[in-house]
Amino acid sequence: MNQPYNREVELMGRFNQFVTDKITGIRDDYYSRLSVEDFEDIKTTLKDIQNIITYQTTVHFIDWVGERFPYVKEKYKVYLEQVLRTKPSDNGYDLIVTGEVNIIAEIKCNKPINNGFKFGSAQKNGIIKDIRGLLEGKSKVKSIDPRESYKFLVIYDFGEHTLLAIQHLIKNISDDLEEKVEIYEESIPLAMDKVYVVFIK
Repeated sequence: MNQPYNREVELMGRFNQFVTDKITGIRDDYYSRLSVEDFEDIKTTLKDIQNIITYQTTVHFIDWVGERFPYVKEKYKVYLEQVLRTKPSDNGYDLIVTGEVNIIAEIKCNKPINNGFKFGSAQKNGIIKDIRGLLEGKSKVKSIDPRESYKFLVIYDFGEHTLLAIQHLIKNISDDLEEKVEIYEESIPLAMDKVYVVFIK
């Protein structure tokens, strides 16, 4: 016979399973040991998850760039240090490379909403804003001219959902951005008047 639904039992089970599987490896009732204040502390800490994902994706992108631009590989520590010193709230680009080659990049870690194949309205607006910032520059960034830089929109790769969502976004992009955004392919020479979408895992 089915037991009646119990909200706390469901929440407790999901929480305990997550902590066991992903953190401790030890099955226990973590839920019952925590107060409301403890859960609030966890919630506050988890707000930084997006920043952690963005940071790690940026570091992987430096590796990606280094494989294609020897100059960046030689200066790897410089650019890693740049990323380490950048606060999540900074309004500049997520990565700026200057010197033998100029590169600007924006890092996005948007998973299509509801695990679907399109970005939500707020996600789409944020991505379009970053594309414009790459093409037109940013008022707070005077150290580099976007017209003389290779431009990358770096998307964390959540699999097929991410690819289809980006393809949908590009297909439906506004007329003024049409043909200025394309998915990066190894065989295509880079141009400085385009934004290249790179998927990073």
